[in-house]
Amino acid sequence: MKKKILLIEDSPIQLKSIELILSKLGHQILTATNAIEGIDVVYKEVPDLIISDIVMPEINGYQLCRLLKNDNMMKKIPIILLTQLNEKLDSFWAAKAGANCFITKSEKHDEFLQQVKAFLDKTEGFTDEEREHIIKEKTAENKNLQTMINNLLDQSLIESTIINEFRNLSEFIYSTRILSKELFSLAFSLIDYNAAVIFFNERDEKKKKYLQVSVQNASIDDKALNEIKSHFFDSLFNGKPEEDESNFENELVEVIANPDNKVSGLDELQSRIVLPIAYANKVIGGIAFYSILPNRFKQARIFEIILKELKILMRIKWLYSETKYLAIIDGLTGLYNRRFFQQTIEREFARSKRHKSNLSLAMFDIDHFKQINDTYGHQFGDKVLAEIAKIIKSSLRKTDYITRYGGEEIVVVLPDSTMEQALIPIERIRKKIEKMEYDYKGTTIRVTVSCGLSEATKEVTSQEELILRADKSLYASKRDGRNRTTCFDSSCSSI
Repeated sequence: MKKKILLIEDSPIQLKSIELILSKLGHQILTATNAIEGIDVVYKEVPDLIISDIVMPEINGYQLCRLLKNDNMMKKIPIILLTQLNEKLDSFWAAKAGANCFITKSEKHDEFLQQVKAFLDKTEGFTDEEREHIIKEKTAENKNLQTMINNLLDQSLIESTIINEFRNLSEFIYSTRILSKELFSLAFSLIDYNAAVIFFNERDEKKKKYLQVSVQNASIDDKALNEIKSHFFDSLFNGKPEEDESNFENELVEVIANPDNKVSGLDELQSRIVLPIAYANKVIGGIAFYSILPNRFKQARIFEIILKELKILMRIKWLYSETKYLAIIDGLTGLYNRRFFQQTIEREFARSKRHKSNLSLAMFDIDHFKQINDTYGHQFGDKVLAEIAKIIKSSLRKTDYITRYGGEEIVVVLPDSTMEQALIPIERIRKKIEKMEYDYKGTTIRVTVSCGLSEATKEVTSQEELILRADKSLYASKRDGRNRTTCFDSSCSSI
């Protein structure tokens, strides 16, 4: 089937020469001597391929390319840009403008035709019905070509302004609340919504997560907000959330209420759009908009820009979150490090005293670890330590904090647990480790751990004393034969 090729070239000699070369392909060749004339041909003929010179008066090839690629009806037309010189900068701008290919005019005829043919072969082209529909739409939109060009230029300017506004938000990545507020402010200047939510995932699973909420020109009750949260996370994680949505709290960032627009359930919000953001096969966040009115979110191009720019912004925030996370993680075991432990025990101890809640501390130590390293080597010792860390991590609650305290010692902070309650999972872990077998060059090696437990009772007045009691209990376990758990009591005090 014959396809339409539009050739735009301001040099009459070059135009005739290239037209002659292209005619060998057997397709219909359309010509224009400048970009404005070329755009006129595009809207009247709807070609299957555009080949354009770069250096032209009034509108150059890059600008032409940007104009057409920003037009939803025309952006699927492949564009080849031609130049006299094979400069890297030309190639860069051609790619940034959205050109599909960049060819020098000095290219051999056969190679030039081969590249053009390759584009035509993989281009579906337009059917007569599609052409007729597009031409009709464009004729209805604007009869004046200059108005069309001005509209496209205005659209490009608006879009570049929106993109710049989004990119300016990166300075707020250090504060989720401020970033969310700025994002909502920008979004509301572009989209009419009654509710919007945004979620920034955190690399640190222990960190409290919030669903930031903006309410505009409506009064939305708690029931409706919770239904919005459920709908959002179901859409974000395809009905399989990475963790229970109850772990996420709604945080109202801004509310501009209107008692005339009361919303008591999700079903009253007729327009909804959810935009998930993923990076490295992980959902790192998302944004959603809800409106009382139907058919409110039809501006496809605006949402394309929001999605594209949010991907960049959320990736930056995720990497910042990851950097902070890695600063508190032990590289070998994947557990929290001692620095994080000091912050956590101070916070949790103060919380237990303030709220009169329970708090226990467990301290593990691998028995004869120095002997293991000396006999089988440090690599084997590291493997054992990492495996034991994995067992402990998989056997405790998400609310427990597991840290590598130093060397072969692992400390666990157990909030809201008495020593007797903590003893059950700690003993289960000890027995599980006891049954584990490690292979060293065909030899089966078994490893055991000793453990000490302490509790923040009324007599314990500081976190240092709580740690000391756990340490003394651990020493008692080692003194009494190892591979056991000792709960702190008066017999440990003298150690």
